[in-house]
Amino acid sequence: MRQSSEPCPQRSALSDIQNVVGLTVTTGVNARKDKGMAERLQRRERHNTMERDRRRRIRTCCDELNTLVPFCNIETDKATTLHWTTAFLKYIRETRGDSLKQEFQDTFYGKMGPGIKVGHPFNPTPMYGEGACQSCGPPGDQI
Repeated sequence: MRQSSEPCPQRSALSDIQNVVGLTVTTGVNARKDKGMAERLQRRERHNTMERDRRRRIRTCCDELNTLVPFCNIETDKATTLHWTTAFLKYIRETRGDSLKQEFQDTFYGKMGPGIKVGHPFNPTPMYGEGACQSCGPPGDQI
């Protein structure tokens, strides 16, 4: 047995052991702080997931617009796609009038009106009508 007053070189000091992260037991106020932090992290992750989904829907719809709108192709950026889409829709309104807008509303919204969501935003069924954006449904519902 060792009788020396010198510390054993293989053992750590007690103060070093207590300061190691993850080995201490949290109780009382610290446990509540840890729970609050976990809730904040979950809330942040949920927000990040929703934002990724929103951006994916925007990207998908812009890609679809690129195939439908003149002067756009797969390489067209979102701002240019929206610019040409706006110009194209204005042209349609000028040449066809508002009757086409009313026909579109009747077809896609029916008797429900534009304020009511028709279905789940990711439901790619033809419930939105022929030619609708398959990833986000009727315009104004999601984005």
